[in-house]
This record gives sequence, structure tokens and C-alpha cells, in this order.
Amino acid sequence: MGPDQRTWNAEQFSHFSRFASATDPHSFAAMKSVVMKSLWYSPLHSLREIGTFFKSFTVSAAVLPATASLDDWADGTRFDVPFFVVQGACDLVNTPDRARAFFDDVQAPVKEFTLIEDAGHFAAYKRPDLFLDFLLSHVLPTLPSARQGA
Repeated sequence: MGPDQRTWNAEQFSHFSRFASATDPHSFAAMKSVVMKSLWYSPLHSLREIGTFFKSFTVSAAVLPATASLDDWADGTRFDVPFFVVQGACDLVNTPDRARAFFDDVQAPVKEFTLIEDAGHFAAYKRPDLFLDFLLSHVLPTLPSARQGA
């Protein structure tokens, strides 16, 4: 298929995503041990909502092949708001290199890119402590309400 995902057709991209999600220890283990547990034990979700979550995978599977041809740059790279990317360093589905390439082209008043080590596609679930720390220390200070209170 080649290393550049942008050259893959929809079928190749779909096969890769399914294979990566099912075999990558960072993605599969995080889904099984972190995402599922957080849904199952959360007082914020009913059993019906958990069922809906699982049904969403069938929607994703149907839509996923069409995303292979998406051009991340098509909607532009200039934003008048702060722009943050929090990326799992071991993400095989949305690779850090691709995320970084887009980030490098972005123009924004504030922008920051951070990698969460030892995490894949579900980095915010796998390392919620690091994700929350990033939100509090980097994102929150850029909000207008936080600047007014300072």
C-alpha cells in the first residue's frame, strides 16, 4: 500500500484501520480496558447508551472508507482561535507524523502540539491525568473567561 496514507484507496485505508485497531496493543488494549470500563462504570451512561455506543461502530465502519480521501488541509490552515493537538505517540490510526504535518501548517494566535507517550488512538482515555493536566495548564489559560479572571 505504501507508507503515505494519502495515496491509499478507500478499501486499503479501511483494511488498515481495522487491522491496526484490532492488533495494535495501544489501541485494542485501551479500548478494552479503559474505554469500555469507563463507559460501563460511569454513572453518566445508561445501558441503552452503552448499546448505542456499540452501534456507532457500524456507522463508523460504513463511513471509514470515505475518509481515506479526505484532505486535512482542504478547509484551510488559518484559525482565529487557539489550536491544540493532543496526540497519542503510538497512534497507528491517526499517526503522529500526519497530525504534526498538519499542525506545522496551521496558523493560529496560539497553537501547541503535545504527544502522550505510551498511548495510541485513545490517548485521552489511557492517560487522563496527562490529558487533564494539558487542558488545565495550556488550554484553559487561553479561554477568555480565564484571562478576565487573572
